[in-house]
Amino acid sequence: MSSTRVARPQFDNVAESGGTEKRSTMGWEQRGGGMYYYRKRREGDRIVSEYVGSGPLAELASTFDDLAREKRSLRRKRMQQEREAIRAVDAKVEEICSMVRALTCGALLSAGYHTHKGQWRRKRNE
Repeated sequence: MSSTRVARPQFDNVAESGGTEKRSTMGWEQRGGGMYYYRKRREGDRIVSEYVGSGPLAELASTFDDLAREKRSLRRKRMQQEREAIRAVDAKVEEICSMVRALTCGALLSAGYHTHKGQWRRKRNE
């Protein structure tokens, strides 16, 4: 039986189609001379460490967690961009509504209407 020791993962720079891939060391802890992978999760107010393992399976779990983290980050960015686009459209719609209200008010005033308790009413002929 040979014991395989997993070295602590470092930030590996790998050129892939002109880009740089970075591997996170998040979750790897050195204990008693060995490297072990832990997942952290929140339970109420506490942070709980969940032991995942060491060796190739732990590296695979670490890679999976890195990909899931990146996916969540991209989703947050996409949602933020969508919210910003919606805010821009809302601002334009509000601007148009304001202009329509002003034009409507002018047209009704010139046609002989006035407002009474928030309602447009025709002026009496005196």
